Amino acid sequence: MVDRIKQIVKYVAYFLFAGVLWGLFMYFVYTWLAGYSLLIAYLGNFLLIIVALIADEASFKIFEKAMESEEHLDVLRNDRFFQFFLDSYISFKAILYLFYIFTMVFSQIIDYYPTLVHENLASFIIANEYSILLLVAVDLFSGQFTNDKQRRRELFENFKKHLAEKVMDK
Repeated sequence: MVDRIKQIVKYVAYFLFAGVLWGLFMYFVYTWLAGYSLLIAYLGNFLLIIVALIADEASFKIFEKAMESEEHLDVLRNDRFFQFFLDSYISFKAILYLFYIFTMVFSQIIDYYPTLVHENLASFIIANEYSILLLVAVDLFSGQFTNDKQRRRELFENFKKHLAEKVMDK
């Protein structure tokens, strides 16, 4: 039971740390780009979502490659930070989803109490209100693209197998 509570605390700490870092990063990038144009700020947000999803997928591949190599595995076996990181690891995609859910909820609160936060923060939250829809759309598209790629590969392998069988029959 105590181990379970420790694990939950690790997850929450990782979630909060990564979510707050992402939120601050997004806020400063948004305010910087909004100084030029709100459209540029919106497109910058979209680009950051895509980059975050790509980085999240790449991190899984890096972990898998590191686990396959004996040399890397020996080094990582003694690295306490890596072990803590792996033990409390949550995909960044999950952190993005949670961040944007909080953004949606907080944007509704700001609609009712506009003076609750500073004008720049309110503008940032309202501008990112529907970013979760972008996140879902990009995530589903990339997932569908990956599924289609796998299905195409399997279909091509079956085609080569059947073609080879036809040649053997003749």
